[in-house]
Amino acid sequence: MPLNQGTDLNDCGCCDGITAVTPETISNRPGLTAIAYRVGNHPQFKETMLDRLSGSKLPALEKLTTRDDDDFSIALLDAWATVADVLTFYQERIANESYLRTATERRSVLELARLIGYELRPGVAAGTFLAFTLDDSPGALGQAFSLGTTAQASKELLPPITIGVGTKIQSVPGPGETAVTFETVEQIEARVDWNAIKPLLVQPQTVTQDSKMVILRPAATDQIPNLNLNAGDMFLLQTTAVKQAVKVAVDNDAKTTTVYFVESPVAPQRFKLDADLPLGSINSNLPKKDLDQTAVDGIIAESWESEDLSALVAIQGWSGNQLVSNIQKRTYPRTPDSGNAVMVFRQRAAIFGYNAPDYDLLRASFSLNQRSRSPAFPPPPSWEHHTIEEDNSPGHVHKKQRYIFLDTTYPGIVRGSWIALIDPALPHALVLQVTDNQTVGHINFTISGKVSRLTVMLPEGQTNLSAFKMRTTSVLAVSEPLMLADLPIDDPVPSQDPVTNDDTIVLDGVYLGLKKGRNIILTGQRADLAGVSASEVRSLKDVRVIAGFTVISLDQPLAHSYIRKTVVINANIAASTHGESVQETLGAGDASQQWQRFTLRQPPLTYVSAPTPSGGQTTLEVRVDDVLWHEAPNFYGHDSDERVYVTRMDDTGNTTVIFGGGTRLPTGQENIKAKYRKGIGLSGLVRANQLTQLMSRPLGLKGVTNPLAPSGAADPEKLHDARRNAPLTVLTLDRVVSLQDYEDFARAFSGIDKALATQLQLDGKTGVYLTVAGSNGAPVDESGKLYSNLVNAISAAGDSSVPFRVKSYNLRLFTLSAAVKLDPDLLQDDVLGAIRAQLRDSFSFEARSFGQPVHLSEVTQVIQSVPGVIGAEVRTLYLSDQPSILNTDLTARVPKPGADIKPAELLALDPRPVVLEVIQ
Repeated sequence: MPLNQGTDLNDCGCCDGITAVTPETISNRPGLTAIAYRVGNHPQFKETMLDRLSGSKLPALEKLTTRDDDDFSIALLDAWATVADVLTFYQERIANESYLRTATERRSVLELARLIGYELRPGVAAGTFLAFTLDDSPGALGQAFSLGTTAQASKELLPPITIGVGTKIQSVPGPGETAVTFETVEQIEARVDWNAIKPLLVQPQTVTQDSKMVILRPAATDQIPNLNLNAGDMFLLQTTAVKQAVKVAVDNDAKTTTVYFVESPVAPQRFKLDADLPLGSINSNLPKKDLDQTAVDGIIAESWESEDLSALVAIQGWSGNQLVSNIQKRTYPRTPDSGNAVMVFRQRAAIFGYNAPDYDLLRASFSLNQRSRSPAFPPPPSWEHHTIEEDNSPGHVHKKQRYIFLDTTYPGIVRGSWIALIDPALPHALVLQVTDNQTVGHINFTISGKVSRLTVMLPEGQTNLSAFKMRTTSVLAVSEPLMLADLPIDDPVPSQDPVTNDDTIVLDGVYLGLKKGRNIILTGQRADLAGVSASEVRSLKDVRVIAGFTVISLDQPLAHSYIRKTVVINANIAASTHGESVQETLGAGDASQQWQRFTLRQPPLTYVSAPTPSGGQTTLEVRVDDVLWHEAPNFYGHDSDERVYVTRMDDTGNTTVIFGGGTRLPTGQENIKAKYRKGIGLSGLVRANQLTQLMSRPLGLKGVTNPLAPSGAADPEKLHDARRNAPLTVLTLDRVVSLQDYEDFARAFSGIDKALATQLQLDGKTGVYLTVAGSNGAPVDESGKLYSNLVNAISAAGDSSVPFRVKSYNLRLFTLSAAVKLDPDLLQDDVLGAIRAQLRDSFSFEARSFGQPVHLSEVTQVIQSVPGVIGAEVRTLYLSDQPSILNTDLTARVPKPGADIKPAELLALDPRPVVLEVIQ
C-alpha cells in the first residue's frame, strides 16, 4: 500500500516500547478545580528510558539487547521510573496547592491568602441578651426591713445592684451536649422592680346612662366575686337610667362580675392616657420641700421626662421608693369610688290596690236596693284607672313630695335609697329618691292592711305621678350600691404614638431609673397566633412619666403584637457573648532577641461581632510590663518605637502572638501577659432559656436566663469559604461602590453566608436592597448585633449618598415524592437512603442560591444520578404550604420594584421524610 495513503509504519506492533513519550505536553483550560502538572507516570517514564537505550547517542549501550524486566539494568530503569513517578505526583500536588481554586489543604489556602493580606476568618462568637432576676425576698442583702417582711416591702427597699462586665453564665446541657459559657460584655444597674414589669392592664371605668355593660367587684378585694346577680335583674345607672341585665359573667381570676345590658357583643372601651398634661420642670419645684400629698399630686398632674423626674428626686432628697409608693396609692384603683353610679334593685313591689276587686263586677251590688241607699253615701268612683297621684291629698299637690303606698311592708327600703316606677304603657321608668318609709294602716278599694308608705321627691321637671296607674305600675326598690371595678385594657401591646409612629407601652406604674438607650426584653403571647409565646429585645427611645405612669417608646417596631395581660418586660438586661475569660503569662521578654513569638495556651481565641470589614474583633489584650500593646494586621508602616504586635492562627486553631523586629521586648521575668476569652463558633448557639447557671453571683442576684436564643455565630472559615472570600478583599479593598461590592462585602463579613444585592428605588432614590442569610441559613435578626454591625460596616465603607436596606432572607420549603426502579442486585434500603441523602445535599441551604428555581428535570436528574437507580418518576413537586400537585417549576422570589419590597427567597427541601415508592 502506498505511503501517501496514511499507512501506519508500526501496524505490526514490532516497534512498541521504543518511543519517547515524556515529557508530556501540559495544557489546562481556565476554571478547573484541579490542574494537570505531571510530565509523565511510571509506565511512560520506563518506556522513554527504554527508548533511550536504543538511541544513537548512546552507542556504548548497543550491546545491551535485553529488555526483560528481570534483567538488572532494566530493573534499575524501572526503579528510576518509580522515583520519577513519585516526584511528579508530589510536584503536581504542590502545583495544585499553589492556586486558590485548586488547593485542597486549608494551610495552603491560608498561606496563599496571606500573600494578599487576607487572613482566614477565625469565626465569631454567638451573642445574646441575658435577663437577670434580683432577689426580692426579705433580707436579700442582709438588711432588716422595718416596714414588714413581705415581698412588697423588700421590693420597695432593696437598692439597685451593679452587674459588671465578665459575669459568667453557663448553659444547662441537654443529652449529648456540653456546657457553654457566656459572659456579660456590659455593666448594668439592676433593680428588683425591673424583674417583671407589666404594662398597664386596667383603666378607669366610666358609667353613663347609655352604658351597655358594667364591670363590678366585691367590696373587699379578697372576697370571691359572687355578687348574687343574675340575668333579669334590674339596675340603676347614675340614678337616672334603669336597665335590665341580659347576661351576667363572673371572672374568678380577676375577681370581677360583668353585667351586660344588650345581647350583641360589646366593643371594649379604647384606652387612652391623658397626654395633654403640662410638662413638669425641676425649676418650678424649687426650693426644696417635703414629700407630701401636695407634691405627689403635683407630679401626677404633669408630664415628666424620666431623667428630669429622677433628678428632681435627687435634688429634693426624696426617697424614690416612697414617691413611687405614694403615686401608686393615688392612681390605684383606677376607677374612683363613685357611690351610686351603679345600683341593683333587690326587690320588686306593687302599688296598694293592685289586687283590688274588679270595680265592674262590684257595680251591680252597689246598685241593689237603691231605695235603701242614702244620697249621703253615694257609691265610690271606679278605681280601675286609679293613679298614684290620686293617693296624695290635695295638701301635697303644691309640694315636691309624694306618697306611694305599697302592697305590703318593705322594711328594706331605707331613707335615701332609690326606687323606680315602671309602667308597661310608658317608655321609660321614673327614678325617685326615698325620703321616708313608714308602716301605716291603709284602707281603700274594699281592702285594708299594713303597708309601707314611701315619701319620695319628684325629680326636676316632674310635676306629678298621674301617669302611673295603680294596677299596672311596678316598683323597683331596695337599691344596693355596687362597686365598680377597673376596666381591663384589651388593646394589644404595643400601641402606636400618633405623632412619632413609634411603638409605645404604658407601664403599670412609675419606674424611676429607666433611661433612653436601655435594653429591655418583652415576652408574651402573640396576639396573631394563639398559644404561641415570643420574646423580643428592643432599646428605649424615650421614657416619660405621664399622669403617674411610665410611658416608654421603642427604637424599632416590635415584630409581633402581644396579648396585653401576658406581657412581661425585664429591664435588667445585659448583652453577652460566648466565651470564657482567661488570664495567663505568655513568657519573658528578651531585648537581645528579635521576632519573639508566644502561643496562647487555651485556644480557640474568641472573636466577637464588630462593625469592621471582616465582621469580627479580637478579645485578646496583651500587656508588657503592665503596658498595653496594640494588635496590627502587619508591621508595614509602623515605626520602630510603636508598641504593636500581630497574631497568626495556624491550621489547628492555635494563635501565636508575634512581636516585631524593630521594637524589641524589654527584658524581664514573666513580664508578657495576656488576657483573652476562649470559645467560638456555632457551639455557642444554645437554645432559648438554656443559659441559667450563674457561675459568678453578685450579692442580691437570684437568677438569669436568655429569653432569646443566641445568634450571629460563625465557625472558623472553611476551605470552600476561604476560596470564595479571600479574593473579595482585593475586589472591594474594604470599599463598597458597585452593586457587586455590596454582595462581596456582605459575604466576607463574619456570620454572613449568602448575600444578594438588588438595585431598586429606595426613598425616592436609586439604592441597594441587600438580602442576607446567616451561618447555616440562620435568619439575621434586625435587633441583633450581627445586623447592626453589618449595617454600620457597610455605611462606613460605602457611599453615604446611596440609600441601602438590609433584610434577612425568607426560607421557602418544598416537598416531593417519587417512584423509582432499582437495580435488584443492590440492597434496596441502601439505595433509597442514598437517594434521600443526594436530594438533601442537592437542595440544601448550602447548595442553593437566592432566587434559584427548582425544576422537575433537575429533581429527576438528581435521583437518576444515584448508583443503583434504573428509572425514576417524580409524582409530586410542590411548595410545602400549597396543595400537593406535580409542578414542572418552583420559583423563588427576588426583590422587585414596588411599594412593598420583599426580600429574596431560597428554596430548600422540606426536612420531613421524602416519600419514595419502589417500582417492581
